[in-house]
Amino acid sequence: METSILIARIFATVYLSFFFGLLFSSKYYKEELQKLVDNSSYLLLGGFMAIVFGFLILEFHNYWNSDWRVVITIFGCLSLLKGIILIVFPQMFTTYKTAILKAENQKYIKLLIFVFAAFFGYFGFFTT
Repeated sequence: METSILIARIFATVYLSFFFGLLFSSKYYKEELQKLVDNSSYLLLGGFMAIVFGFLILEFHNYWNSDWRVVITIFGCLSLLKGIILIVFPQMFTTYKTAILKAENQKYIKLLIFVFAAFFGYFGFFTT
């Protein structure tokens, strides 16, 4: 359970920081995220990092119980899959980047990031 709480705290901190960054510095993030997804070196590095983090989560937190901890395991699976896709099929991501970075989708992305931050923050900090 300690591993679950640690990972939940890390996820909550990252998602909450990113949410506030998008909320208070949206112009900066709009410009920088566009540069980030246009640079193939960053996509390749992101793919390797996603594989490493996904693998580590699945290696040390492979819980398929019917409680909140399964969400962390699912995030590990999705991270591993994302990393593999970024490395094997990088052009697939470049086709979806325009839809992800559209201005009208930003409010939904902010909401989703806040929901993740609240979910992991609740279980990581308040249910111990």
